[in-house]
Amino acid sequence: MTQMKRRRPIEAIESRNRRTAECEERVRKAVAKLAKTGLPFTVEEICRRADVGKTFIYDKKRPELTKLVLVARDTSQLAIRTRIDEQDLAETASWRERALNAEARVKELRMTLRQQDAHISDLTGQLFDPDGNHLADENARLRGQIDMLNQQVTNIRSDLSAAQRSLQASRANVRREQERNLSVVPPPT
Repeated sequence: MTQMKRRRPIEAIESRNRRTAECEERVRKAVAKLAKTGLPFTVEEICRRADVGKTFIYDKKRPELTKLVLVARDTSQLAIRTRIDEQDLAETASWRERALNAEARVKELRMTLRQQDAHISDLTGQLFDPDGNHLADENARLRGQIDMLNQQVTNIRSDLSAAQRSLQASRANVRREQERNLSVVPPPT
């Protein structure tokens, strides 16, 4: 028997090579589109957009395609992580600045409080006379005397007002009396 060599169908091989090239092209286009968005993506997303399976991308016959996909994926995810880190850094710097401003304000307020406490202590010290007597009691006694004297002044003013009215009435009576006396006295002849 003669052994027949099996021939591979050349058309089938060429068709498979064409489909493989088309799939590779679709994967490259999907990677390019996803990279342009600037958003992170995964291998599954590339497979879905290119309409290929994961085994096609991870096939050992196409290491350059596998490397291209993995590098693009890692770059996209690194970019988003970098943006997030930058935002976190900016927010942290903002909070750090606010905290420093708040600390400075607290320090300023504490100093103002110390100054006011010292001023209050000075004023409290002035409530005592050199003999050590509390001036608040003396002030209360003096206020009582002032109130009493004000009452006396009010009474004296009302008495004075009454006396002035009486004086005016008396003067008016004296004038009338003088006028009556002048009319009664005969003129000298």
